[in-house]
Amino acid sequence: MWYRLSRCFHIVVTVMLLSMLPVQSVRAQNRICFTEVPDCIEGRFAEYWQQHGGLPVFGFPITPVFEQEVEGRVYKVQIFERNRFELHPELARPYDVLLGRLGDDLLQRRGTPWQNEPKAPVMQQAGCRYFAETQHLVCDAFLRYWQSHGLEFDGRSGFSEAESLALFGLPLTEPRIETNSSGDTVLTQWFERARFELHPYLGPEVVLLGLLGREAFNVSTPSVVLPDDWLGRLNAYRVLAGLSPVQEDAVLNERCFQHARYMAENSDLTHQQNPSLPYASPDGQICAQHGNVWLGWGTRWQPVHAIDGWMESVGHRLWMLYPTLRLVGFGFYTTASGLQSAAALDVLSNFNEGVDYPGWPVRYPGANQQGVPATIYPITLHWRYFGNAPVVTATELRVVSGATLPHTVSTDLPAGHKGIMIIPAQPLPALATIEVTVAGNYDGRTFTYTWRFQTGW
Repeated sequence: MWYRLSRCFHIVVTVMLLSMLPVQSVRAQNRICFTEVPDCIEGRFAEYWQQHGGLPVFGFPITPVFEQEVEGRVYKVQIFERNRFELHPELARPYDVLLGRLGDDLLQRRGTPWQNEPKAPVMQQAGCRYFAETQHLVCDAFLRYWQSHGLEFDGRSGFSEAESLALFGLPLTEPRIETNSSGDTVLTQWFERARFELHPYLGPEVVLLGLLGREAFNVSTPSVVLPDDWLGRLNAYRVLAGLSPVQEDAVLNERCFQHARYMAENSDLTHQQNPSLPYASPDGQICAQHGNVWLGWGTRWQPVHAIDGWMESVGHRLWMLYPTLRLVGFGFYTTASGLQSAAALDVLSNFNEGVDYPGWPVRYPGANQQGVPATIYPITLHWRYFGNAPVVTATELRVVSGATLPHTVSTDLPAGHKGIMIIPAQPLPALATIEVTVAGNYDGRTFTYTWRFQTGW
């Protein structure tokens, strides 16, 4: 039976020579910011980063702090060039910050799990240390580097084997020649939480560590920046789905403003106004029956929050992404106290079923879309409203070069829409490429759709 590699090891990834790089940082009360990158390090992560090596060990932060599921639980995490910090408040210091097992993760994603790696041909060899748990040797420069770095547990000078093991984990491969993500062809050995690389052109025993954070999370892919006005936001979502933008209509806007005012002032989220309540009006009622409604509490709400909220709700999203939609009305209203806001969007006053539209079904998130929320985000395909319901025969949701993601599938869509919704059983992993495959038939014709999109954080 293979030894089970434990997540309880602390890991720090150390890289030599990075201190040569010009680095400027600003530090104030457990907050560290850099001129080179936009993200800062704060709180316990900043403390850990400073105490265990800083820039030469972890590199720059390449994301802000966000929440991510790790082995069935959601933790606050932050990704650095060479690893991922995880905050585990249920553990006592110094174990409340753990580092990701990115060496193991990347090998799994490549389809070369460490369990299938060739093992050391011998158990004893001069200048080497044999690890029975994984049946690999660590030798020469790699062994000296492994032994000379570690997490400080006991306050004594030097590092014990337990401290080195806590830093890097166990070896997962034998040394071999590989080309890294920077294009360097070097002697390489993989560990649970690091990848050792020998760079002799920098010196006879210069060991650097691979950019596992960047490689594992593909953070070089930029997120989509959405406009901060309601119409620009709506049209940006439509463009991502491969649809034409829409225009606003002043008459429809006024009707929807009246209904938004009615909802906010009466705290009544509705498609049917009560004529006896203040601000009820015939024009407002027209908007109420022709589209999406939204109600928010507090002073932070802006029109784009209504657009974003509707995009996360399948029934509302499909009206906004109807391909023949051309003219819309939008109204937003905040009470004088600032404690309540409401929005309404007319998407039905100019409804055209789109029988002849050639681009059915509309899929969202769209192909190659970036920055999709790393949440339980619905994935949808939809056909024309008065058409037939599709029949689904197979679906797959997975991380590219990674795990299959559990999900539910339904053709029983809200508001009578005809289509398919796929709901992940857990938040989509952050900074990952997700592939969706849906097979079935519609109007007697079989189909298979496969596409990919990228999550943000």
